[in-house]
Amino acid sequence: MRHYRPRGRRQRGVAALVVTLLLCLTMVLAIAFAHRDIAAEERRSANDYRTAQAFEAAEAGLEWALARINDPTRLDIDCRPRADPAARSWRDRMLRIAAPTGIVTPATWSDAGVATALQSACVRGASGWTCSCPANGPATLPLAGDGATAPAFAVRFGTGPRPGLIRVTVNGCTRLVAGGVCTTAAIDHAATASHETVWAWVPALRSAPTAALTVRGNVSAGGAALGVHNRDRASAGLALHAGGRIEATALRLSAPGGSSFGGSIASGDAELASLSGDRFFARHFGMDKEAWSHQRGVARIACTTDCAHVVATSIAAGHRLVYVDGDLALTGPLQIGSSAEPVAIVASGAIRMTAGVAIHGVLHGASLAWNDTTPGSASIQGAALVEGDYGGDGAPDIVHDAALLSLLQARAGSFVRINGSWKDF
Repeated sequence: MRHYRPRGRRQRGVAALVVTLLLCLTMVLAIAFAHRDIAAEERRSANDYRTAQAFEAAEAGLEWALARINDPTRLDIDCRPRADPAARSWRDRMLRIAAPTGIVTPATWSDAGVATALQSACVRGASGWTCSCPANGPATLPLAGDGATAPAFAVRFGTGPRPGLIRVTVNGCTRLVAGGVCTTAAIDHAATASHETVWAWVPALRSAPTAALTVRGNVSAGGAALGVHNRDRASAGLALHAGGRIEATALRLSAPGGSSFGGSIASGDAELASLSGDRFFARHFGMDKEAWSHQRGVARIACTTDCAHVVATSIAAGHRLVYVDGDLALTGPLQIGSSAEPVAIVASGAIRMTAGVAIHGVLHGASLAWNDTTPGSASIQGAALVEGDYGGDGAPDIVHDAALLSLLQARAGSFVRINGSWKDF
């Protein structure tokens, strides 16, 4: 005997199955759409993360470059300090500052016959930052493996809009390509950012002295054969300029050809004598002593006895600017600076020189006494500035050297960022 199920019940079962399938399909579609939104959000978050990394890398590069450009430390090609006297600071490697025009241009290398600005770069790996500061050629840095992220930046310079200015561009990225270049052209899922600003050159010697020896007070050389020389017509041949009296019966003078020796000496200058010590300093250096001494490239030292070794060590380390907090005593034989690398030495106290000390550059102190020298054994090639009095029984030669002072203005100083010149793009 056969049993038949009612037809209506079979139809209701099929309808339930169809509804169930439709509900499952709807749920699958809803999950797919939700997953698509999640994936898009993940991609967006990853892009934002990489973009932030590139931006911060460029920002870090800009700060790194400003610190390096004002640091006189000699570096190797890996941007690490090097004691070799032949090594150069990052500024000397990357820039050229022309004297006396003050035009700042980037150093270049020949890239297949094309003059290309030198570029330094750094990349962050598992062990920290690794940098490349080539003297000739592209930056050389380790590259990240496939898919790996390694924040990096590359620094390059361009000629500024006018003398004394330099344009700085820093590119940040999440991965480097060969040559230390930040780019997304050959890398998938990489981000880049670029910062640009203009720096201004602030010379350590703002206004070059016009006289070989400028003394705000008195000159008391007595019968010592003090030599003061200025053969530069542009500075009117002024060799000795004093705010007070000059007592030097055996003074040795040099003047431009055809000029009288009377024009090489100026004494009793009331305007010079009326200046305060701070105003006297700022007239030539463009700022007060405290600000000058805290420039990034200044070696600030203090010594209670003879300072010859300390000063010589600072100069050997690459410093062209030395500030002595207190008195400065130097005993020869000693040579400080050179015609190619002049220096500026500022002492807040009295300066006492003994025997054969030779200085190329500018010497400034509260007072100056030079003893125990014979003509030709001690000298200052550049200029000397004295806030108080000059004295001593020595016979040094103080020679006004306009070319050397111009070189000092171009080589010694610091760069500062110009407000309003910064942009990122």
